[in-house]
Order: sequence, then structure tokens, then C-alpha cells
Amino acid sequence: MTAREAAALAALIDAVAAPRPPLPPVGETDAVAAFDRWLAYAPRLNRAALRAVLTGLAAARYARRGRDARLALLRRVRPCAAAEALRAAAAVSYYGDAGVLAVLGHDPAARVREARAARSRHGAATAWTRA
Repeated sequence: MTAREAAALAALIDAVAAPRPPLPPVGETDAVAAFDRWLAYAPRLNRAALRAVLTGLAAARYARRGRDARLALLRRVRPCAAAEALRAAAAVSYYGDAGVLAVLGHDPAARVREARAARSRHGAATAWTRA
């Protein structure tokens, strides 16, 4: 991802997530890096489409607009499947950050421990793993 695409993405994540304290600003999360890692695993065609949208946002100087203007632009392009996919992935990238999850009261490590304990108590085989 280029620096311009990353800046457009950070602005997009800010517009979509609209973090307010106590939630951290996008720059204090791993949202952009997480999105970039996710994008690297996306199918080539999907990756190209999403990067094209990011490049378009960068060309439109999206990162320089205020949040309200960025949201208005998103509403105008929402019918575009690539733009909607980008919006959804941006939200997931922000809300998947460990710090954001902690502020929201979610402890992923605790959920993993609970799931492992439940599997130990009930045996590793479940209805979907026996098939």
C-alpha cells in the first residue's frame, strides 16, 4: 500500500468508525496495518478493486476533508460494491484492534481460554468436527 493509499485508508477508517474518547484515534491503533495485512491475502481481483478505490480516494484528497465531508462522499459512492467492501473492511480493521476491543470490554484472550476450557470439559469432538 502506498503512503497516499494509507492516508486515504486512515481517513476512511476515521469516517466509518468515528472514534470518540475513550476510543483511541485511528493513528493509535493497528487498523491501517491490519487492513494492509488482510488486503495482502485477498484474491487478486478483490485486492485490485479495493486498491483502485483507495487510489481514487487519495486522488480526491479524501484525507484532507473533514469527517462530515468524507461521510457524505461515502454515501454518494455506496452503491459501488468495492466501496462498500472497503467501508466494511475498514470498520473491521478498527474494531479488531486490541486496544479498541479492551475499551469496549472485550478480551479476546479470555474468550480463547474459555473456548479451550469448554472443549476440554466436553471433549475436542463437536458436531461439526466429527463429520
